[in-house]
Amino acid sequence: MFIKLFIRILAIFCMMGLGMLARRLNMIDKDVAGKMSRAVTNFFYPALIFTTLVSSFTIRELAENWVLPAGTVVIMSTGYILGLVFYRFIRFSGEREKNQFFFQCTINNYSFLPLPIVLMLWGNPGVAALIFSSLGSELCVWTLGIFGLTGNRFRKENLKQLLSVPMIAILTSVAVMIFRDFAWNSTGFAVNPFLKDLGGSFFSVLDIFGKGTIPLAMFIAGSRMAELKPHHLFTPTQGYVVALRLLVIPAVAAAILLLLPFPLETRLVLLVVAIMPSAIASVVLSEVYDSDTEFAASCVLTTHLFSLLTIPAWLSLFLK
Repeated sequence: MFIKLFIRILAIFCMMGLGMLARRLNMIDKDVAGKMSRAVTNFFYPALIFTTLVSSFTIRELAENWVLPAGTVVIMSTGYILGLVFYRFIRFSGEREKNQFFFQCTINNYSFLPLPIVLMLWGNPGVAALIFSSLGSELCVWTLGIFGLTGNRFRKENLKQLLSVPMIAILTSVAVMIFRDFAWNSTGFAVNPFLKDLGGSFFSVLDIFGKGTIPLAMFIAGSRMAELKPHHLFTPTQGYVVALRLLVIPAVAAAILLLLPFPLETRLVLLVVAIMPSAIASVVLSEVYDSDTEFAASCVLTTHLFSLLTIPAWLSLFLK
């Protein structure tokens, strides 16, 4: 099981390898990668969110699956609490590195990396569940995540960031499902055939557009990794982050998820989220909030490299 999963995960990481190669060959630079990242976040990913949720859920099914975003809140909160427990035993180079440590413990790569893995294992229904679970993850990024990144000081302006484009796409999807399932279906409203075909055509195009999210996100992630400087990869602090992010936090989060009365399909998707490496967004956010950018970049690189072994190992255990 491990070898089979390792090969599949390695194939997914090859998309990142192509991004690293393109960066090394100067086919794209840091500025282009940044613009591509914003395009994926603000256009491709919202399209994937909308088409996947609308085509995979009814509003009743969405309400029944409220445990998905609640589960990711459990996972992120577990990481934050464990960060509070372990930081006392770690010697940091300064306050900025300590703040970045809290973010690394709290927030992981909860969307773009697990997307192809969940798609490979459970198809579009799994992707829909993962996307809906990101509602809780986004909430944690701009509350617990930024709370740790700014020295455990909460700012009211952080709440404004909750209204990101992906979050708007989730809310729009819910609104469309409410209209479709209650206002439309319950009244038997007849739609003009021309308008029905027109809407179906636009939805199909949006679906094709959204499916570009996964390869583009992995490609961009690889190009950003090619920019990272690995000269701080083997410090004791990096070792703590790798051990916590890939072993300790997943183990504790998995134990909690296994104790909670979640449906099997829901639990499996959440377990995939729990075992993911550091969030690539931590590099960008560290610049915005004056945290340790170099430490963030090193965490991203090391945890992604070691996750090539830990992800198939955890999945082999969970999928028995």
